[in-house]
Amino acid sequence: MFDYLFSDMPTILFFDVIVNLIFAFIFGLFISIIYRVTYRGYSYSTSFVNTLVIISIVTSIVIMVIGNNLARAFGLVGAMSIIRFRTVVKDTRDIAFVFFSLAGGMAAGAGNLMIGLICSTITGVVVIIFYITDYGSIRREELLLKFYLLPQGCSILKT
Repeated sequence: MFDYLFSDMPTILFFDVIVNLIFAFIFGLFISIIYRVTYRGYSYSTSFVNTLVIISIVTSIVIMVIGNNLARAFGLVGAMSIIRFRTVVKDTRDIAFVFFSLAGGMAAGAGNLMIGLICSTITGVVVIIFYITDYGSIRREELLLKFYLLPQGCSILKT
């Protein structure tokens, strides 16, 4: 019975799992640091930065679980399709960083550590170059106007 339960397991060693997870963490941390350094928006989210690291690690786990099994991949896609993401992404750049983090996790999970290292580094350098050169920006300054509504009968001015 023990052989039956583990006969379909991918041939991945304990050490490989630990190395893959460590590299997924490093890739996710690298990506989140680049995001923090180059962020220019108005509503910075610490949880989003943490999520970039977590996504990389979770993606690595998912890729290691799938292995080379096509049936397991389709089953996992079906199970994941139940999840509905209700978080509104405010900036398309944030979506790019989510995919960046997914790619790092996939590279680590598949054991393609050199590809993950080279591609994460090159992509990170491109993002930093875009940040330094302000690539794509038409105007240099953007201002934010905030309105505060006071409850009825409340007055700021004292008479």
